[in-house]
Amino acid sequence: MFNGHPGWKDPNPWHPMKDPVDQKTIGKFLEELGECTAAASRCFIQGIDEREPVTGKLNREWLEEEIADVLANIELVGKRFGLDQKATGERVARKIAHLRKWHSMA
Repeated sequence: MFNGHPGWKDPNPWHPMKDPVDQKTIGKFLEELGECTAAASRCFIQGIDEREPVTGKLNREWLEEEIADVLANIELVGKRFGLDQKATGERVARKIAHLRKWHSMA
């Protein structure tokens, strides 16, 4: 019980990353995820084969670039923090199978 409120737990102190390389690794990963989200959103709203109005770049090309940037950062984050690549790969395979089944329901 926390402050007399049932179900509330005592606060747990957070310990933010302090290592500058850790911070840069996660920070850049987050930035690239955001850029990939923006590219995917534009494809959804405008169409994947439409062009950015100012630069004329194909939405498809922008999405490809941002996916590549995310994949590169996934590799770097995995190595930097010693993430279990085998477990990650197994989850990827399960997720793909699940999503293919879900897509087939459309």
